[in-house]
Amino acid sequence: MDDGQWRAPGREEGVPPREPYASAGAAVPAGEPYGGAPARSPYVTPSSSAFDTSERHRDRVLGGAGYDSPAYRNDRVAVAAMVFGVLGVVVPGLCLIAIAFGHLGLRRLRTSYEGGRGLAVAGLALGYAMTAVWTGLFLLFLSARTMI
Repeated sequence: MDDGQWRAPGREEGVPPREPYASAGAAVPAGEPYGGAPARSPYVTPSSSAFDTSERHRDRVLGGAGYDSPAYRNDRVAVAAMVFGVLGVVVPGLCLIAIAFGHLGLRRLRTSYEGGRGLAVAGLALGYAMTAVWTGLFLLFLSARTMI
């Protein structure tokens, strides 16, 4: 203090400023706030899923600061339900496959972070509607055939 000014403790000339929240001998990792490992949420339970896309999406959604959102992928079974529902308009038996895949897709989407719930519901709706239409047409055909 040769020029007569007051300096805060630890701010002497030639001494670099010290990180106030770092522990005495620990190095702070570059991306971790508060000098420690990120705490895992107690509400997240690991699943024993055979599909790693859900695990990858979970880590991306729940890890980090919360401003990062993943590019959602649609569940393949939900997409198949929608495709079979649309094809069921033309081919009678595919409606039943659309119903089965729609229910399976909704069940799988309960425990995953993938998208496609709307596709599964649309596949179910098309499957049930076209099953009713094809059944009605079949019964109409049978009744018209017996009249002849």
